[in-house]
Amino acid sequence: MLQKARAQSEALKAATNDSDPTSLSAPWTSIGPSAVETSSYGLITGHVTSIAVDPSDSSGNTVYVGSTGGGVWKSTNAAGPANSVAFTPMTDTLPISSNCSASQSPQYASLSIGALTVQRGRTGVILAGTGDPTDSLDSYFGSGILRSTDRGNTWCLITQSMDSLFGSAARGFSFRGLGFAGFEWSTANPQLVVAAVGQSVEGSAAAFNVSSFAGLYYSTDAGQTWWLAKIEDSSTQIIQSSQTASNSDPGNSATSVTWNPVRQRFYAAVRYHGYYESTDGITWTRLAHQPGANFSIAQCPTNANDVGSSACPIFRGTITAQPTNGDLFAITVDNTNSDQGLWRDVCSSNACGCASATVTFSNQIADATIDTGGGTNIPQGDCDLSLAAVPSQQDTLYAGNSLRQIRIRSACDRQHAGRRRRLRPYRNCPLDSRPAEHREPDHRNLPRMARPRGQ
Repeated sequence: MLQKARAQSEALKAATNDSDPTSLSAPWTSIGPSAVETSSYGLITGHVTSIAVDPSDSSGNTVYVGSTGGGVWKSTNAAGPANSVAFTPMTDTLPISSNCSASQSPQYASLSIGALTVQRGRTGVILAGTGDPTDSLDSYFGSGILRSTDRGNTWCLITQSMDSLFGSAARGFSFRGLGFAGFEWSTANPQLVVAAVGQSVEGSAAAFNVSSFAGLYYSTDAGQTWWLAKIEDSSTQIIQSSQTASNSDPGNSATSVTWNPVRQRFYAAVRYHGYYESTDGITWTRLAHQPGANFSIAQCPTNANDVGSSACPIFRGTITAQPTNGDLFAITVDNTNSDQGLWRDVCSSNACGCASATVTFSNQIADATIDTGGGTNIPQGDCDLSLAAVPSQQDTLYAGNSLRQIRIRSACDRQHAGRRRRLRPYRNCPLDSRPAEHREPDHRNLPRMARPRGQ
């Protein structure tokens, strides 16, 4: 099978034509990892859940990819011509790192990857959170965090937090049976990293049996050890804490996390609760102004030591920061995929510094082209809702469960006339509703990395 995949990869490369002009509206070209041909479903791979560019490589050539069934892959020529890009599997054999403890052997690690990140500063540290948190029927659960200190050549597996081992918690907090939705590093403290951990559909039984706990976790030593964070609606309304969690409490899924380098804060979305912020990753407080009209405490109660209320219209929330000007963006769906809106917090109206310490999310961005069903639902938003901001003075977003570009004139470049919001659809599904000339492969069946042809 491996030989067949490599042969198909070479055939794909040979067939790729890079002479077409570069354009965001150009067809997307697969650059790998390669899929395997099957009789029932055609070309398939585990869908790509995460991409991490090595920040120490200024050329952009070093890229790591995480997939739900194929582990971690690495390319060292990702910025080259599409027909020459190659990926190497880094976790097929999982060689153990020399600095692993006896309990950290990666031998039985899951190869379902939900989140992936590379530490800044040429440290060689890579964190791969195992387990797919996308809530689909093929969301295979994880066994913990794979950590490498030599750029993916060897690994350790971290299976639980330290709260019950060296803290005063009465119970343990295992990662088994869960999925990782994201990692974010602090730029104020380069050793501080936060993980958003959620439930995985296929891992419910495994998670319960080993006392796993969904939520937000933090590490102050670049991912070597992890601790459960505290999430609160107020000082007396605790959603999550290692000191208060009961043995029957499964936690609450954190579906997204981001770091805002201008505000010097972390921000995260927590299922059935809302959006929260933290300066240190340890204690998280509820945002006074939520990115939606129906996220009040009355609709999203604390429910201490239990899961949140399903009446709260936050099933999957995604939040991202524009790292240059500090603007925040958030998009949310409820448990019926109803779109709760795409919202923006403007950091500053004139000088590229935040005019207020309070995040307001006062600007709603029209996102009807992302929706279907009369402009109210985001298809598969409960499964794979994504949002990313391009680091530039002009706010450019990629949003949705399919790829759409949204360009917004920021407060910092109002002097540039003629810039306007643009939305360009690059839908992956549903296939049958698309004209043939605009159809792309379903991301579940052929979810390899892709980019506009010619780039």
